[in-house]
Amino acid sequence: MPDLGDDPVIETPRLRLRRPRAADVGAVHAYRSRPDVARHLSAGTWTREKTATELAEHAAAGFARPGDELVLLVELRGTGEVVGEVGLVRMEPGAEVGHVFHPDHGGRGLATEAVSAVVAAALAGGSSPVIARTDAANRASRALCERLGMTWSRPRRAGTAAASRSAPTS
Repeated sequence: MPDLGDDPVIETPRLRLRRPRAADVGAVHAYRSRPDVARHLSAGTWTREKTATELAEHAAAGFARPGDELVLLVELRGTGEVVGEVGLVRMEPGAEVGHVFHPDHGGRGLATEAVSAVVAAALAGGSSPVIARTDAANRASRALCERLGMTWSRPRRAGTAAASRSAPTS
C-alpha cells in the first residue's frame, strides 16, 4: 500500500490520486461551484477564488497530527482529467474519509474505486477505524459506504449518517 506521507500518489486500474496543483483550479471549481454538489457539503458552493485558496492549502498540508487533512484529487489515468477528490482527516484513533465527485462522472464506480483505495491505504498505514459521515439524505454516499463494507452506527447529530470500517484483526 502507498505511504500517505508528504507526497502520496495512489494508483488504481483507472485512476491516479494525487495532491492538488495550481493548474487544477478550473477542474475542481467545475464541480465545487455546483449547487447540486454542494447541497450535501457543509462548505457550500465555492467561488473560483475559494477553490484556488483551498487547493493551495491542501497542496502543502501536513498529515502527521490529529486534525490534519489530506486531500487527493482523482484523475482518470487515460486522460489526466480531474473528476473528483477524496479527503482523509487524521483522528486519534483512526481517520475520517470523505469524497466529492463531478456528477458527470457518476455511475461508473469511480468514487467507489477511489475511496476504496484511500481507505485501504489508511488502514494499511495503521489508521483504524476509518469512518465516514454523510448527510442522511445522500443516498449515493450511503451506498458507497455500504459497498466498502462499512458498518453503520448511530449518528451524533440529526440528519447525518455515520459508518466505519476497521482493520482486520489477526
